[in-house]
Amino acid sequence: MASAAPFARDLALVALAKAAVSALVLALGFRAVSDDDFARVVLAQAWAHAPRLDPTGTSWLPAPFWLHGALFRALGPVLAPTLEVARGVAFALGVASAALVYISARWITGDRRAALAGALLAGAFPWSACLGVATVPELPTAALSLVAVASLVTPPAGPAPPPGRALLGALALVLATLSRYEPWPVAAAFAAMALLAAARLGQSRAAQAKLALAALAALAGPAAWIAWNRVAHGEALHFLARVASYRSALGPGDDGTLLRLFAYPAAMVREEPELFLSSLALALIAWRARRGAASGSARPFPPLLRAARPYALPGAVAAFQIAALSLALVRDGAPTHHPERATLLALLLLALAVGDLSARAFRGASAGARRALGGALLAVLCVGVFFRPHLRREHFNPRTDEVAIGRAAVELTPPSAPVLVEVADYGHLAALAALARPGGAHPDRSIDPRDPPVRSSFDDPASLARRVAGLGAAYLIGRVRPPAIAFAGPPLATRGAWGLWAAPSAAGALRAAPEDGSRRPAPPAGPSPEEAP
Repeated sequence: MASAAPFARDLALVALAKAAVSALVLALGFRAVSDDDFARVVLAQAWAHAPRLDPTGTSWLPAPFWLHGALFRALGPVLAPTLEVARGVAFALGVASAALVYISARWITGDRRAALAGALLAGAFPWSACLGVATVPELPTAALSLVAVASLVTPPAGPAPPPGRALLGALALVLATLSRYEPWPVAAAFAAMALLAAARLGQSRAAQAKLALAALAALAGPAAWIAWNRVAHGEALHFLARVASYRSALGPGDDGTLLRLFAYPAAMVREEPELFLSSLALALIAWRARRGAASGSARPFPPLLRAARPYALPGAVAAFQIAALSLALVRDGAPTHHPERATLLALLLLALAVGDLSARAFRGASAGARRALGGALLAVLCVGVFFRPHLRREHFNPRTDEVAIGRAAVELTPPSAPVLVEVADYGHLAALAALARPGGAHPDRSIDPRDPPVRSSFDDPASLARRVAGLGAAYLIGRVRPPAIAFAGPPLATRGAWGLWAAPSAAGALRAAPEDGSRRPAPPAGPSPEEAP
């Protein structure tokens, strides 16, 4: 019990610190990484409305939709499945992810204070901070992957990883591999290392059996998904074909094979330069401390290389994951954007190591060395803050107007009224998420690049009239433009460039449409996960 109390206090501190970081990120105005955030909310709302085993029927993995959809259904009697509720769930998952990172740090380091320092830093670097409140599963997935690789670190007194931990790590990988594809290489590496650990001498048969079971369980997620694709789509690797066809439909990129091969490492350095500069500074300190030990002189810093050894195995797994992702990118089988999100496991590990080793260096250094180390870390932070605005990054419109018009529609329209939503780009997903009306909101067309291009029905009054009549729409959400005004009159509400209209009656809409039928309405289209840029 004596050790349980400090562990609980540290865990609570990490959770509170992560909650504070998340609150700060929201206060600074961050709401979403990309249109994926809104697409995932829309699909989770649809699952809560009508659950099914494969929530999307596409290449997106099911576990995040099961979780969010189940929470939406559980909260249904009290709270509607709104965008705000989804963001509250994301906030809570971010805090839970920070707790998993701290547990992983304890397993890796075996040192309470070092683990605490590492976990606090891992919860605060920019991408971890943003993903801690975004409605995408990257941070929980990376935290689960980190639990898995940490569970295979062998304690100093043991011949092999504790089998109980390895089983927990395998369970974490089942959830991770059913949430994102990045952990699949981690699962393969975990299985191989668990089998090797089971073959080590000096442990009981029961421990060996548990490690072997962990190896098999780690592969359960990918095996189940491949089997499902074979049953549901007639092709075991259907999901890879969908991703490759989407990338192909986007057109050839201007980056060559070499640039693709190094896209993930470059993205890590570009997005989190402070972590890499800090690690270089610590490596220099460790080298100087080792030289001092070799010469027999007094050491201003404690030996850090020995403290860094437990990170060798997790670091090797993260490097293997990035290599596998790089090869997949070369072959058009990797995520289509934001490569730094796929490397979050490596970034979390790097943050743990930097926080851990910095804490050890301060703890064991002389007073002068502490001042020098503090100055070096401050200089790294200043350099990062100076150069960060000049680094090339993907920028995203938070879709404020689309979210606002969706919320206005919730207030001004009956819950059962069908709504036709203009699809100008993927911003319509934000309006759908804010409207929170699965089955009652209908995008006016598909803009999946794999589909034949279809002109929006909002481009002229006649097309809009036919679409409204065919759908029986009672309300319209679209950009405030002459075709919509000519058809439906002044909007009931406007939010920025977007407006909400009451649609004319079905009979009036039919009278407004030409009779030659030369232009047919586009079929209804829901959000396509891979299409979010």
